[in-house]
Amino acid sequence: MSPDNLDQQDRAAIGQRILDCCLREDIRGLLGRARVAALPAELATHWPQPAEPDWLCIDHLGCGELWLPVRRGAPLQDWSAVGDRWLRRQGEHVQLEQGYRRWLEHLAADLDAESLALFADYLAEADCAVEHRRLCREAYAARAGALGAVLDEPDWGRRLLGIDRLASYLDHPFYPTARAKSGFDAAALQGYAPEFAPRFRLNWLAVPRAILERTGAPPAFWPSFPEVGLDPALEASHALLPVHPLTWPELDAHGLPEGCLRAPESALEVEPTLSVRTVLCVGEPHWHLKLPLSVRTLGARNLRLIKPSTLYDGHWFQTVLEALAARDDQLGARYVHVDERHGGHAAGERHLAYILRRYPEGLERATPVPVAALASRLPDGRLLVEALVERFGSGDLMAWWQDYLDLLLAVHLRLWLRYGIALEANQQNAVLLFEAGRPLRLLMKDNDAARLWPARFAAACPDLAPRLTELRDERIRVAEARPLAEMFCTITLQLNIVAPLEAMAEAGLAGREALYAVLRRRLRAALDALEDEGVAVAEARRFLLAAPKLPVKYLLSAGSLFSKERSGAADINKFYGYSAANFLQEPAPCPGA
Repeated sequence: MSPDNLDQQDRAAIGQRILDCCLREDIRGLLGRARVAALPAELATHWPQPAEPDWLCIDHLGCGELWLPVRRGAPLQDWSAVGDRWLRRQGEHVQLEQGYRRWLEHLAADLDAESLALFADYLAEADCAVEHRRLCREAYAARAGALGAVLDEPDWGRRLLGIDRLASYLDHPFYPTARAKSGFDAAALQGYAPEFAPRFRLNWLAVPRAILERTGAPPAFWPSFPEVGLDPALEASHALLPVHPLTWPELDAHGLPEGCLRAPESALEVEPTLSVRTVLCVGEPHWHLKLPLSVRTLGARNLRLIKPSTLYDGHWFQTVLEALAARDDQLGARYVHVDERHGGHAAGERHLAYILRRYPEGLERATPVPVAALASRLPDGRLLVEALVERFGSGDLMAWWQDYLDLLLAVHLRLWLRYGIALEANQQNAVLLFEAGRPLRLLMKDNDAARLWPARFAAACPDLAPRLTELRDERIRVAEARPLAEMFCTITLQLNIVAPLEAMAEAGLAGREALYAVLRRRLRAALDALEDEGVAVAEARRFLLAAPKLPVKYLLSAGSLFSKERSGAADINKFYGYSAANFLQEPAPCPGA
């Protein structure tokens, strides 16, 4: 296929994802104010192929009528786009239109200046997504041999890195332009993104100890002052703080606190993981280092710096989750947690911070797999989940699916309904431990953005309740069950269960309805088991099983296209709309069945 055709394929793929997301989030009332109808006969002659049965007629944007072919079937929305083309009728004139650029122009019509600027930024993000998609596709082709052998790497830390790389080629299930790493040009992508498997060394800043706050002593492999080209006498007054090479040139623009000194030499060789800003230490592959990075992902306002409070809140949840596992056998048998006790920041600055993660002992025979990698395609055409089930589960996909559901539901329903905790354990942070002869387990990390209902937590753990005052981000504490339910729905249920389910069904590994039927059975069984223990589950039954609609994260609305004032989003990563049909309810019987 020619490069021009591939470029058009990339544009069409990103375009359809954008159209789908706009429908899912009802951007500018696309569903709420439009109507679904058959395409009028006088328009059908302008469509270059047989017309779809259902079309969305959008006539409230001030650009005439837009006729968009749609279909049912997507799990999180009533209607989804068939492609990235539509018909536009204005008076007697009918025109075939295509592409996200024209689509966004229509959606931006008659908006205020701030919104127009945000739409322009998002158009640049969409162009970036197309370009990065092309570059990453080329990188995958160049590294196919190594990617096909990721499960055979002898060291588990290197296996995890390889699986992270495989996952990096797969788009986010729902945010349409997640392929874009806004702030990375092609050289930065190739030099620092996991898709390109680079190795590089970190820069170091000597920070006056008076303004450096650390949660403990750094590890033994931290470089010395002479190793980074600084006078060892400085150690009496300063300490070393790591800086990503892409952040290094921007330090002056951000502002350096007084007394900070740039080290002339780099040190500590690293490789990027799936999160990009978290890197694996090459000489110590069981240690990962999270660093601020001036890149935006999942939205123009989602800048990947490090808020200092997350150092403390993440460690708080680590220790609390470990305490719960120690006293609750139903949790203790199902997860372990990464040690995140060490981190630091200079003068509270988000661009001068880091978090160090040490993976637990005892993983020598385990293969850690982020949920994000399950639907990744191996060079031989199989999904990674197929290879994992063959290697660790005797090839029985449906048996593995039940085990997987039982693990996620047992942990996250229990945390929500008994302890008042909902974790934002997204596909990147929810790591599965596959190990021959052992049940599937979770490896937890990076839980600094959870939601916690203090009243329920205190009732379940009165001895731990005094620690609630240690939490630094006030958004963590909630006053009712709804935020817990919304996070369970949008993270555990939709990202970590529905997204892999849809990928397996799309690949033909199992029937879609059969996979959903197992999900419904195991969810009810998990709730029954909790109820038998005396845990109140009525709120979950009402929210998950009885409600006609489920919440969906409105990432495009809150993170990209509209200001917080216009969208009403207090937190761009936790802004929801209740627009997903409830797939947890039994499907209606066919007429006459």
